[in-house]
Amino acid sequence: MALRLLHLLPANRWKILAILFALLNLKSLPFAWHVRLLRGLYLHVRSSRLRLRTHPGPSTLFQPMITSTRASPLECDYNFHKSNSTYLSDLDVGRLHLLVSLMGHGIDITRQELAKEMPQEKGGFYMALGGVACNFRREIKPFEAFEIWTRVLAWDHKWVFVIGHFVKPGTVKPGRYIYQPWKKKTTMTTSTKRDDKAGAERMVDCNNGGKAGGPHPAILASAIAKYVFKKGRLTIPPERVLRASQLLPPKPADLETPPISETPVMDGSSIGGASIAAASAAEKLTPDNAGDILASALTPNVDASVWDWQRVEDERVKGMRIAELHKGLDALNELFAGEDAAVLGRY
Repeated sequence: MALRLLHLLPANRWKILAILFALLNLKSLPFAWHVRLLRGLYLHVRSSRLRLRTHPGPSTLFQPMITSTRASPLECDYNFHKSNSTYLSDLDVGRLHLLVSLMGHGIDITRQELAKEMPQEKGGFYMALGGVACNFRREIKPFEAFEIWTRVLAWDHKWVFVIGHFVKPGTVKPGRYIYQPWKKKTTMTTSTKRDDKAGAERMVDCNNGGKAGGPHPAILASAIAKYVFKKGRLTIPPERVLRASQLLPPKPADLETPPISETPVMDGSSIGGASIAAASAAEKLTPDNAGDILASALTPNVDASVWDWQRVEDERVKGMRIAELHKGLDALNELFAGEDAAVLGRY
């Protein structure tokens, strides 16, 4: 039957099929990933120049950025669902949209300041990805649309932690669009309200030991990544970039910004003086409830009127409970067997 249909096509049918195949797999074509990143960079650089009344502020620091896409056939594996390796490229795009919109201006300011402060330091100022981890909950089928909700989770003396949730489109409705006030909240259907209510019932009360009925039903997968700011070989504290981006409220006079260091050392103390270790113990974080606590990060508080330093610090410390688990993956390097170990073979 398929061969008969091919004979009915014009003489250049193979060209038509090739074009159709390319259109169905635009995301997977060569350099498509680069184009998606450059498009996001262009959009936010342009909008930052036009944006007059919606500059980033403390109330926007923990709010998510939504990017939308769908699974192309070439992204799917032999199980006919989105392959696990392709999630990372979509996360790259979502994180770029978020970080450029929030910190683009602050990164430029910090780069200029460091160039004056350390003219002898070789190498430019840049932001580097240090690691990614992703957990999968539900499959994404070919051509299925999905959203990625990306937001800042926390930061310490060295790393900025960013989380991303793969979410069913239309099941979670934003209350408002901070950078796009002309967009209005879509009216929920009955099924959407039911899913949203079920998700609300499953949201974790993080002040109650992470106990909950389960993660939000709209979540398809969740991921966490960590970034570091560098000037040559020197590590720049994320707090400096966040402050240059006007994302932090006034800081109490008795708290000092951590100095620039090549090898930052964490002693369990937070930037605001709170103990992350104590917070983790108080919240009774365990491997069993870690997924529930991560799911609770989907909808942080949004009251813009009371985002003082203490509230930002409380939100940061809460996020560090998950971030510390991700940092623990660094110990995997010590498990490498090395040269003296027996191996099964080389292929």
